[in-house]
Amino acid sequence: MILRRAVYGLALLFLAAAVAAQQRPIFDPDDFVDHRDGLGTLFISRLILGGASGFVDDYRPLHQKTTFLSLANSLYWGHIQLDYKHSEVLGKDRPVSVCLCNGTPIYFPTPPSHDSIPAALPPGPKETMQVAWYHAVDGGPAQPQVMLRYRLSVSWQPIGTDVTSIATGERSRLSGSERSIGVDADTYFPIGGHDVWGSLIFARTVRSGTTDDRAQNELAYTSRFPGLEIRKVLLRANLTFGGVSGRGASGLNIVNPAFEAFWHDPKTRMNLHLVWSPLAARSGAEGWQTHHQIALFVDRALYVKLFRPHKE
Repeated sequence: MILRRAVYGLALLFLAAAVAAQQRPIFDPDDFVDHRDGLGTLFISRLILGGASGFVDDYRPLHQKTTFLSLANSLYWGHIQLDYKHSEVLGKDRPVSVCLCNGTPIYFPTPPSHDSIPAALPPGPKETMQVAWYHAVDGGPAQPQVMLRYRLSVSWQPIGTDVTSIATGERSRLSGSERSIGVDADTYFPIGGHDVWGSLIFARTVRSGTTDDRAQNELAYTSRFPGLEIRKVLLRANLTFGGVSGRGASGLNIVNPAFEAFWHDPKTRMNLHLVWSPLAARSGAEGWQTHHQIALFVDRALYVKLFRPHKE
């Protein structure tokens, strides 16, 4: 039944969680699709539009409001998922000045010290490619198998910085970039009659060719809690905790819960998301600080195509 399976795939898409395991942009929805019913080969292209207050990128607060859009293309083939995502974050660029003091460039505003939380990237475009593998494991007693996903993510963002000389007023441009590679693995544990879901995440991010070249490693665990449906609104929450290097504070220095209200409109086939994600981060210079990120956005499937569904 091609139509039934296509509708089933769409239903899974609409129920996807918006709060992803890896600490990537708050608007990047989780695109998990369960393959156990022989879905076949499925392609989905999705558009995401919205805005955020207190935008945070890879545990680095931007300290401003932003708007954003993202186009996500996903191909599901057997137990493999391939993704290509292009996103644009729109905000304010801060002017940068430079003083050549004894031949050494000193930039203003001065970049954060190496024992502080790094500055977030300036608003701009980002490209992300992902490959994932789904694997079924045994559930609890008398329960069906549980499908878990293991995913590799690679992203690249160009960083162009206009710099004005304080002495001469001449302008120059730095052409840099940030590259990130990460893996996240779903986890499942039945404990005391309860299902415990989560993901283990590791990522390395390197920024170069800028006024503040930095690198950081992320090792964190995200625990996902059961959702609660109130009328037509689904409420969900998760909790991420772990360590991020390159900020002068080793060990546990990230605690990041996220709370989401999710509503699907069957007439327009749009999904509305409201997410509050307070980030508690510790650095050697400032100690613990809390940054509140709130996002409101919609996503909608632009194109859905089911190829070669399995025969019943």
